[in-house]
Amino acid sequence: MNNIFHQGHKQAREKYQTKANADYWLETLDTSRLNQEMIKFIENSSYFFFATASPDGQPNLNYKGGDKGFLHVVNEKKLVFPNFSGNGILHSIGDLELNNKVSLLIPDFNQNARIKIIGTATVIYEDAYMSEYMDYFSRFTFDSLIVIDITYVIPNCPSNLHRVKESILSFDEKDKDPQIIKKLCGF
Repeated sequence: MNNIFHQGHKQAREKYQTKANADYWLETLDTSRLNQEMIKFIENSSYFFFATASPDGQPNLNYKGGDKGFLHVVNEKKLVFPNFSGNGILHSIGDLELNNKVSLLIPDFNQNARIKIIGTATVIYEDAYMSEYMDYFSRFTFDSLIVIDITYVIPNCPSNLHRVKESILSFDEKDKDPQIIKKLCGF
């Protein structure tokens, strides 16, 4: 875990006087693996946010979603999920070709909880290697699989998650713009 934190983290904790609080959590929790409650939490999730970076550190963040269980827990140190080509730009896969460091943020707005995971990713394209994971998925329409080896996991602060839930619940369907994607693209 020592390679997760750097001097900037230490300086920030000193500046904001959170060293004792951070030390408590980092000494109390086993941040090297998923526990049973985390496994159940992940298996009930239908989406997460997936962060990658280019070799020079250009960050990238993507939403990944599917049926519950599409982010599958292989064991307490390993996850796997199917990759789809989407719009064909392939930000995540392109980054993973040259930099395998990743982070996942898995929120549950109903439970007001989230888990943060840091690890390394391997993209599996070959059918022979995919067969090891095929029993985890009900559909086989994906382009590849992404396997995450977990190096760090921690429940993340739930502050303000309730605001997302409130905004979703207060959304009126009549305010939905069916052309929003085209407008965002400038078409």
